Order: sequence, then C-alpha cells, then structure tokens
Amino acid sequence: MMKRKDASSEYKWDFSHLYQNDQQWKKDLKLMVEKAEEYQLFQNRLKQKEVFFRYLALERELEIILDKMMMYLHDGDTDTANQNFQELEGLLDNECQKITIATAFIEPELKEVGEETIMIFLNSDPEYSRYQYGFKKFFENAKHLLTKHDEELLSKVGKSRGAIHALYDTLASADRRDEEVVYQNKQQILTQSLMAEIAEDTDPIQEQAYRLEVATIFNKNYTDHKHSFASIYEGILQGDVETVQIRNYESTLQASLSDDAVPVATYLKLLAVGKKYHQGLHEYVQLVKEHFEMEKFYLSDYSLKLVKNYDRKFNVEEAKTIIRAALKIMGEEYIQKLEIAWSNNKIDYYEDTNKRHGAYSTGGSGLDPIILMNWDDKLGSVNTLAHEIGHSVHTLFADQTQPYPLNNYPIIVAEVASTINEHLLFDYMYQHAAHDDEKIYLLQHRIKDLIGTFTTQIQYSAFEYQAHQLVENDQPLTADILGKLFAQTRAEYGYDVFDQEPDTQGLTYVWPYISHFFHSPYYVYKYAIDVVASFKLYQDIQAGNTQTTLNFLKAGGCQEPMKIMLDAGIDFTQEATYLPLIKAIDAYLQELKILLKK
Repeated sequence: MMKRKDASSEYKWDFSHLYQNDQQWKKDLKLMVEKAEEYQLFQNRLKQKEVFFRYLALERELEIILDKMMMYLHDGDTDTANQNFQELEGLLDNECQKITIATAFIEPELKEVGEETIMIFLNSDPEYSRYQYGFKKFFENAKHLLTKHDEELLSKVGKSRGAIHALYDTLASADRRDEEVVYQNKQQILTQSLMAEIAEDTDPIQEQAYRLEVATIFNKNYTDHKHSFASIYEGILQGDVETVQIRNYESTLQASLSDDAVPVATYLKLLAVGKKYHQGLHEYVQLVKEHFEMEKFYLSDYSLKLVKNYDRKFNVEEAKTIIRAALKIMGEEYIQKLEIAWSNNKIDYYEDTNKRHGAYSTGGSGLDPIILMNWDDKLGSVNTLAHEIGHSVHTLFADQTQPYPLNNYPIIVAEVASTINEHLLFDYMYQHAAHDDEKIYLLQHRIKDLIGTFTTQIQYSAFEYQAHQLVENDQPLTADILGKLFAQTRAEYGYDVFDQEPDTQGLTYVWPYISHFFHSPYYVYKYAIDVVASFKLYQDIQAGNTQTTLNFLKAGGCQEPMKIMLDAGIDFTQEATYLPLIKAIDAYLQELKILLKK
C-alpha cells in the first residue's frame, strides 16, 4: 500500500498557486487585518446606501482573502506534526476573534436600519439584488439579536465559552493512550484499522469472546473517563441552553434548526419514522446470526464479513475509471466537472504517518475545491472517492451557476450530492461483479452503509435531542444517566436485536465516540435526511431524469434548503418520502438471502 511520501506529485496537493511560502501567507494576514479596520468607518452610518454597499463589498474582499488563507492551512493536515501550520492557524484565529469583536455592532445596527430600507437599497442596483435572499433570512432571525453592547460582550467571551469543546478533543485524542492487543500471535497497537480488521475477519463463533474483549479495550478511553466526558457534554449543552435563553429561542432544537429554516416538526417526523421503520437492522442481524449459526449476537459481531475471500484491490486510476463509468449516466456536463474536480493536485490521496485521518472536500471563493483522503486500495477508498468527488462537483456546479453569495450551499444539502454518487457506484459495481462472492460483499457493504446512515444516525439524533431536553428541564447529566439514555434510544431504534453484552447492566459509555455530539449538536440528523433525498434523486436518474439532480446541484444556496428539496420533489413532512429507501434496504436484504442460499 503506497505511502504519501512515495506517491507521484499529481497525487498530492500543491498550494504554490496560493502562496509560495509562509511569509506570503502572513502578508495576506496583515492585509486582512488592515482592510478590516475599515469596518469602524461604518459604525452609525450603515443607513447610508453608499456606506451599506461599501460594507457588502468589504465583506466579499475579506472572504476572498480568508478563503485563500484557509485553503493553504489545509496543507497542515498532510503533516499534523508540522508546528508551522499550527502557529499560522493560531495567528489567524486570534485576528479573526479581534475582527469578530470589532464588528459586533454591525448586525444590531442593520436590524435598526430595518428590512424595508435594506431592500430598497438592494433593489436600486442590479449588482446587489443577489443579496436579497440573505437579508430576508437575516431579518427573519433578527429578533434573536441583542443590543450592540451585548453582542460585543458575547463576542469578547466567545473564545472562553468555546474552550470546553477543545477539552473534548484533548480527552478523546491528545490524552488518549495507545492500547495493545495480541492479534495473529503479535502484540499490536489497537488502531482504528486493526479494530476494523478484527471486527470483520475473526472467526464468528470461536473468537466471539475475543471480539468483545477487543471492543472493550478499544473503548477503554471512553469508559475510563466516562465522568469527564459526561461533565464536558453537560457543559456544552448548558452553553446551548444559555444561548437559547439569551437570544430568546423556544428551545435548543429550534435554535439549531433556525439557520436552515428546518421546522422542528421535520426533525421530530424523522425520529418517528426511524423508530417505526428499523426492521432492516433486525433482519440484517438475524441474517448474519443465522448464517454463522451463532447462539448470541453482540454489537461487536455486527461487522463480520459474510465472505472471506473478497480481497480485490484498487489503485487510484482504476477507481477513477470505475467512478467515471458509474457516473456517465449523469451526462456530459457532470463528467466535465468531474474531470476538473480530480485533476492533478486537487486531491491528496495517500496516507502517511502524521496525516489527518478520514476524508473531506472543501473549497472557497474563486478556488477549485480540494479533497483529502487516505487511500488503502480497498473498496472503501473507491466509495470514499465517489462520495467526496460528489461534494466537489456540487461546489463547481453551484459556483458556476449562482452568483456570490448564493453559490454557498448549506451543509444540510451537501450530503445529497455525495450519497447520490454512492448509490450509482454500487449499481455499477454490482452489475459488473465477477462472481457471487463479490456480489455478497458489495450487498453487505451497501446494506450496512444505508442502515448506518439512516437508522443509526436517527438513533444518535434521538439521543442528543433527549439529552438537551434534560438540561433544558434543569436535570443533571451524569455518566450513568447518559449511559442509560444512549442504551435506551438504541433499543427504541432497533438495537434491541443485539444480545446485551456481559457486565454492562444496560449501560453504555461509548457514546462520546461520536464527536458531532460535542462539536456540532443537532448535526447528525442531516445524514439521515440527505440519504433519503439522494435515494429519491437516484431513482429519478435511473428512470432517465437527470435534470432534476443537475438543477439541485446548480441551486447552491439560492433559497431555503427545504425549498430546494421540495423543488426536487422531496417533502420530508410525508412518510411516503422515506419509504423508497426503507423498501430498498429490504430488497437488498432479500437479494442477499438468495445469494447466501446458493
């Protein structure tokens, strides 16, 4: 398996077109700080049209500089031990905090100017009419703004209020101790990849106790520090509740959903549908349990592979050929964007010792999107590339169709574009599978992915919703209360199909593994919402309608996310919207049963 240091240059990022060195980057930091001083000239003058327009122009100028600087900093993810990038990031954070404090007066002052006046300004010049949607949203939420003095005060304490999030990272990562296990007669550090190998490849019956033991060791950091994680989480949720009280929202849920204008009823509908339709998880577990003739089936058995001899390897170019063929159905316009998105130096493919784990796609104003990956030659890497390239193509479509700032699509629609690609990739690979073992492997991977993105993410959403409610009702959050709540929501969303692990007493302390709970409360529901939406669009594509999907990608952030979804025929208030995905999981399960009986 290739390492980054051995890869050809075209498979690595090259940001020399942004900055030749750190000194050039620091010049732009200085330029940003100097330009930001102009904000003070706007105070008490934003009611003047010319000053208001200059404010919008300055915002754009600074965003271009900031996006360029931020993209350069991503190079630090290829070597997290490089302290130069840590220093640069610290410098940028400090200056951005100062700018936030210095500009705290702007939103309250715009609120005073009023929607009617602002809209008159914007209508008077075609160049600025594209800002109308953003300001319409601004004034809808303006009732939650405070006075200039109070906004400035909150900005000043923002850094300390946010420090608790860093405590989670410290406890979950920086202070985490390496644990070792004996595997294949060798003492080895229990990494994420080794954990996955043990979970997938060990003997179903003979090594069941071993899998339980290894899972316990893997989660040791969370169980050993269960009280600390509970205290950190309680502190974060208390901060969310304080924000609700300070800004006069109805609840933490409503506050979180307000930016995307998602009705609370939509979130609760998702939870209800997930609770009602989790039979896919039950059937999958029963299928694997019966296939291996196991008496008990624990959560640590969930990843057991049904076929052991599928070991197909993929290099990057082979994967690109497969993905290109799978996405050909989208048409020439899509493929043109695809070729731009994975052209030389846009993707940093290969893993290395200090490279950040995982994968992401990101972009910026006037910049082509970039992707970070950790290629391991397995099917998962092919799937990840298809997923992330979906984000990049979405960005290119939005940037080239919508004027700034309407090209900036919200995260809630982002996962639609990426998971459409996963659906199409599966179809292509399944149709071109060489033998039944490959089909079984692909089907199992597919079923687990869909259950994980739908059922599991809804269960996570139910857990954090109920945890927030406890804090809103002045109830304490202890390690045992959270452990019981997580186990309870698991049971409600289908996880009662698993046998209770020994010595757990109905409690589970592994929930802190989900970093979104700490960094992005009320985020995980978006995964479930988006896979439902993408499956509907995927069915449209299969029926010969690619235009609806292309229109979706080109919409960017031109209107509220739920309206963009509705324009694509996706209505989350209707239970029928969720059924195609739910029925597809069942159909995949029936196909898998047939193949296993052959």
